[in-house]
Amino acid sequence: MFDLYMETVEGQTHVAAIGQKSHRLEDIFLDYPRGYAFNTPKWAEIFYGRVTQVDTRLNVAFVDLGNGKQGMLPAKHVYKPDGSLNDISFLVGTGEWLFVQVKAEGHDTEDESFKKLARLTTKLHIPGRTLLYSPNVVGIFSSHWVNEDQESYIGQQLTSRHPKGGWVIRQMAADIESDILICEADSLVSEWEEAKEKAKHAHAADTPGSVWRGPDAIERAFIDYARRGLGHIETMTQKHLEQAKAWAVKFAPDLVPKITIAQFSPQDRVKSLFEAHDIHSALQELHEKVVPLPSGGNIVIERTEACVVIDVNAVYADAFQTNMEAAEEIMRQLRVRNFSGIIVCDMIGMASKTQRHQLIDAFELNGRFDPADPQIHGLTRLMLMEITRRRRSASLRDKHSLISGSFPGNR
Repeated sequence: MFDLYMETVEGQTHVAAIGQKSHRLEDIFLDYPRGYAFNTPKWAEIFYGRVTQVDTRLNVAFVDLGNGKQGMLPAKHVYKPDGSLNDISFLVGTGEWLFVQVKAEGHDTEDESFKKLARLTTKLHIPGRTLLYSPNVVGIFSSHWVNEDQESYIGQQLTSRHPKGGWVIRQMAADIESDILICEADSLVSEWEEAKEKAKHAHAADTPGSVWRGPDAIERAFIDYARRGLGHIETMTQKHLEQAKAWAVKFAPDLVPKITIAQFSPQDRVKSLFEAHDIHSALQELHEKVVPLPSGGNIVIERTEACVVIDVNAVYADAFQTNMEAAEEIMRQLRVRNFSGIIVCDMIGMASKTQRHQLIDAFELNGRFDPADPQIHGLTRLMLMEITRRRRSASLRDKHSLISGSFPGNR
């Protein structure tokens, strides 16, 4: 179970997920500052765009998304029902209009040599709490935590009501009442219908553009954590309260009573949720390179252009205990700091094969519910743990540096 706290910090909406058992910051979501990166498409945003160039050497297509925005569509991310073709020149053509979704945000810098375009896909998904609706990928898919009988029963309900498109059924769907599940499905299909109407206007005006804006910080927090169980959901402002309730009414009506606005009396020493729950301090700690471990050891985090490098150090405890503590903390740090790409962890040497296998299992267990789907590739002979983590949006440090060059709390 998790508690969500929503607050505006230095002009940015922040949503903190606090574990009810750990009492620690388990994740943080924040929006870009207003007006930032107007030409940078945001994660999960859907566009009705026009292909401007097909590059057979790179096997990608470049797509005009409107308002100066551009994206790159690799052949492997073009949905092919039969899966036979993998040559971009046979999949799309210059001047063709198509729906595309941002799979990974680009990296917008003043130095053109470091600039990366957003990666696009035609495999569209509109996420809710327990369901993802795919308007063009037909079929019923589910988490491996959903058994065949549950998948068949829920899938039949969904397809009988909405026969077009496909559905991804998440783990929590099996525990949700049917009327709430159908309400969520209706809302997802309705959002797609609105997107199609916007696409018609864009095509008529011969102007590519966004047709579904994608989730903001509050909606991303709900999408990633509502299915894992939410306790308290508190906001600091009426605006955030209304926004949170609007999402819950559409996709999770049972959460509406849990959403409240914070109340502070004149006698209270603190006047904000982030102060009351020490979230500012937790965010400040994410700015530090050295992170302490319970046994007295630590991990040292360095981000380079090529990868994230983490060194594990022991002081008092033995190698196995320190490594196991580090596995939990490393996966939390990757999630909260939103690091992506290649991560290399220099673990403390252990001779026991059994302990090595237990360490790999610990990394996999602690990354199991990470929405960015980290992949644990195992230990090398040099005790380097190799991990990759999907890029969705900019890292926490990047988003904060856009407005102040520092984390909240550096005042």
